[in-house]
Amino acid sequence: MIEQMSWNDAMQFPIMAGVTLCGLYFAMEYFGKEAVNYFLLAYIAIGGVTGIRSIIEAIAGNAFEAYDKDKIIDINIKMIGLEIEAT
Repeated sequence: MIEQMSWNDAMQFPIMAGVTLCGLYFAMEYFGKEAVNYFLLAYIAIGGVTGIRSIIEAIAGNAFEAYDKDKIIDINIKMIGLEIEAT
């Protein structure tokens, strides 16, 4: 099945990109360049690890499924409805 973007999704992309860039600008002003660089480095590292894990799962199948029984990250903040679970 092929996923398609709706017109509304395509129109929201420049808005979200602008908000992200403005947020990074203000984060650099408030926290400093070094702190933002470390945040971006961590963000890219997590994305890279996730991508490599997906590639390994596609190649090896369910060979490593036994290692995913325990949760590494389990965050639940009921006040704002945030629930993060990572294995």
